[in-house]
Amino acid sequence: MLPEMKITKPSIYLCAFFIVTQFINGFNDAGGKYSDVSTFWYIAALYWALNWWVIVDLRNHGTNWKYGYLDMGMFLYVAGFFIIPYYLFKTRGWKVLYKIVLFLGVIIGAYISGAILSFLISIF
Repeated sequence: MLPEMKITKPSIYLCAFFIVTQFINGFNDAGGKYSDVSTFWYIAALYWALNWWVIVDLRNHGTNWKYGYLDMGMFLYVAGFFIIPYYLFKTRGWKVLYKIVLFLGVIIGAYISGAILSFLISIF
């Protein structure tokens, strides 16, 4: 059995990615700025990070992706936001619920802090 709090590099990258991007999104949304170019790079980096995390997590839990790893990016793009919570509950049980709530709280906090910083900069 694996230790309960095994933190991998993809987990750290994914958390840092969400914190940084949501801070930037909050900053830009509060300032009324938007870039079409950044949307492509955000989506590409998001699915690359999710793919990396799922592959490492599957290996750590002794599970294998049935069809190899080549189609996982498309699978995550189509159904990832439904399948990942199901996978987390299936592999970790109900103990993962507080981690999901904490993760969402950090993401929302980063967005709000970016919006507050943008508001403060616009005042001064």
